[in-house]
Amino acid sequence: MTPPRYRSGLAAVLLTTGLAHQALAQGGEAPSAAEREAIRERIQSLEVELEGLRDQLKTADPTPLPAAALEEEELEESVAKRRLLEAESNRNPFAITTHRRNYLLPLTYTSSPNDEAFRAINDEVDPDRMEMKFQFSAKFNLIDDLIFGNGDLFFGYTQRSWWQAYNADASSPFRETNFEPEVFLDFDNNWSLAGWTNIHNRISLNHQSNGRSAPLSRSWNRVIWTSTLINDDWAVSLSPHWRVPEDENQDDNPDIHKYVGYGDVTVARRLFGDQEASLLWRGNPGNGHMGAQLDYSWPLFGKIRGHIQYYHGYGDSLIDYDDSVQRLGVGFSLNPLFSTGTFAP
Repeated sequence: MTPPRYRSGLAAVLLTTGLAHQALAQGGEAPSAAEREAIRERIQSLEVELEGLRDQLKTADPTPLPAAALEEEELEESVAKRRLLEAESNRNPFAITTHRRNYLLPLTYTSSPNDEAFRAINDEVDPDRMEMKFQFSAKFNLIDDLIFGNGDLFFGYTQRSWWQAYNADASSPFRETNFEPEVFLDFDNNWSLAGWTNIHNRISLNHQSNGRSAPLSRSWNRVIWTSTLINDDWAVSLSPHWRVPEDENQDDNPDIHKYVGYGDVTVARRLFGDQEASLLWRGNPGNGHMGAQLDYSWPLFGKIRGHIQYYHGYGDSLIDYDDSVQRLGVGFSLNPLFSTGTFAP
């Protein structure tokens, strides 16, 4: 159990989070520069207070706390600080809150490019095995505390692009771009069981498409439930989904569930301080179709992180959902998973 005096400091952090949410939500107006500065000063003062409480505990009882208690303290502090920072940025018109990972991989190499799909773009040139991949993802707060004082409503947007940047013979086209707008309710949480804490649950109405006409058109609509649990340096995100039925005559990919299955599972691990590794797993074992993505990132300079990504199997992109690929990419990312709490690929 967390000591009472230290827990009171955490309670103050969480109380300030609520006050920040309330101040930001009133009237739907963005906070003034003075209000934002007051929030920053309050965060700093709480950090100083927490450090002072730790020193008092060490002086009063030099016996080290059990590992489980230390993990609980670090977990509560990390979650509280994340919520405070998001509360301060959600309604700031000059801030973009990250949603999924943001990255640029200037060099990605695949051993098995989708030649058939590329011929619909250019029937005279083969696709390069080397291309560029990038992802941009952001979310915008719409309504705070929509359900029972929780359940913030967001609009999120994610875009992934696979760019034949080095294929000058084909005029360097974008081989594939996946657009993914969604509206979701996000519920903050702190339920704990057997060392694992469920930090948030999310339900989203998600649309994903590649914005093309036949025969390259791919799209689907889903309802996705995402539940994230963390335990010290480990995190697990479970994202089962249900596909919204479509008219068979208008369905571009009626068998997509046979290749990407009915949800994603992501396991993440923080290593050596601020290095991170994550593994995403999806697919349909009953049909023998699986896909997995391994990401590894580390601090490089400033807010820039080095990033390595490897994908093997089905579902790398919408155009490749039924085509097995092996892809290795190297580049840069911006937002570490454990600071945003999203744990999304």
